[in-house]
Amino acid sequence: MRRPPLTICWLVLLPLGWVVGCGAGSSGTAPASLPPGCGDAVVDADEECDAGLSNSNTVADACRKDCRLPECGDGVADKDEGCDDGNMWGGDGCTELCLVEDGPLEEEPNNYWDAGQVWPEPLVHGSLPAGDVDCFSIDALECSSITAEVPGDCPHNIVLGLHGPDGVKVAAGSATADSCSKLDPEIAPGARFVSAGTWSVCVEGLLGMPVASYALTIANDTDNTGFDIPSGEDPDGDGLPNQCDPDSDGDGVLNEVDNCPDVANGPDMDPPDTRNDGFIRHWLTLGPFFGNGSPDGCLPTATNFLDGDDANATPAVGDDVNGLSWIVHISGADRIDFKPAYAYEGAPREAYATVYINSSTQQDLTFAHGPDDGSRAWLNGTSIQTVNGCQGTDIDRFQDPATLLAGWNRLTIKVHDAGGGWGTYVRFLDAQGAPVTDLELSLDPNGAWNPNQADLDGDGIGDACDDTPAG
Repeated sequence: MRRPPLTICWLVLLPLGWVVGCGAGSSGTAPASLPPGCGDAVVDADEECDAGLSNSNTVADACRKDCRLPECGDGVADKDEGCDDGNMWGGDGCTELCLVEDGPLEEEPNNYWDAGQVWPEPLVHGSLPAGDVDCFSIDALECSSITAEVPGDCPHNIVLGLHGPDGVKVAAGSATADSCSKLDPEIAPGARFVSAGTWSVCVEGLLGMPVASYALTIANDTDNTGFDIPSGEDPDGDGLPNQCDPDSDGDGVLNEVDNCPDVANGPDMDPPDTRNDGFIRHWLTLGPFFGNGSPDGCLPTATNFLDGDDANATPAVGDDVNGLSWIVHISGADRIDFKPAYAYEGAPREAYATVYINSSTQQDLTFAHGPDDGSRAWLNGTSIQTVNGCQGTDIDRFQDPATLLAGWNRLTIKVHDAGGGWGTYVRFLDAQGAPVTDLELSLDPNGAWNPNQADLDGDGIGDACDDTPAG
């Protein structure tokens, strides 16, 4: 027996209200009473999908009621989405890419370095409306380094700034080959060897542009090995700059009890020598003698200030000459500079420098001198050089023969300054013109020099760094 067609009824919501429709069931065609368009189960040219009555704005992976395919930002978490909160911003648990933000979130207000959110390890999620800045504070360890990174690729231009405890911005980070943005102490010196205290890392879009989402990590590391240290900030060569080194001069005495923390005068020091390309860096100096013009170019005056006998004076630390004291001058460079100690008097002016030199054998050498300006030099009481020119310091510019005796020798120089720079270079060269680098030096007329925290006047300042060692 042939059955009549199955009758199907449905409810349709039209602009004028609900309408009941009935008709015979069929396959692949829209119900006869449904108006054409989105929702008629037929995908038209301007539609991405159409499931008819199955279109839904709340069911995962369903065709939406506007006949658009499900997508990130429609408020429904579909099978390929970790989340979907219906907005295109992160920092709220769900990124604009519908990825779950697993971890703590940025909290306002935190727009300034001194109002930063306490860093919630190990990372924080946030977003930046136009002109917004997010800052995070971290308590850094003494002499540590600070690294901050927004890892991975990102469509946003993000910049990072590091502010010290005083608010000064000391380092910045931006996009790298493998990071959206990175503050790297390898590249940014201000991020390494930081002092203990509260530091702030601030995140912002380039030129104040909005950033839909970011994930920030911050690390505070005490391992500073491998970082370059600016010249002069690590005098003992132990890989730590002065502000991080408990014994900055490397002499075996901790800074807190060292009477000369910046000058090596402790028990761990080897005797001074000419290992630095032959240059003599350790001297006793005396000055300034001023108001005496030179009658011959820039040649020092013939006046003998050293007890009437410049050539044969044998000074020691603290010895007095006309109210002036012989002091220790240890140069951190090959050039000796008289100006820091003696330029409080204007030119013309003169200063003396004496050093005791130990040679293992008698040697016929060349005395190489580069004074600014003129000079006189005596070795073991004998004049070995006079320079009457007015010129700047220049390595090995003036050379004259000189004989070092076996044992201890005394070298004294007197340098005249007519204005401008005031200093010299001094070393000995062998017969081949090579620097002599094996000479032991002393600042003691009685033999080897071992200051070992010596303090003649007991004022707590070691003789090696005391401008008035005799008090």
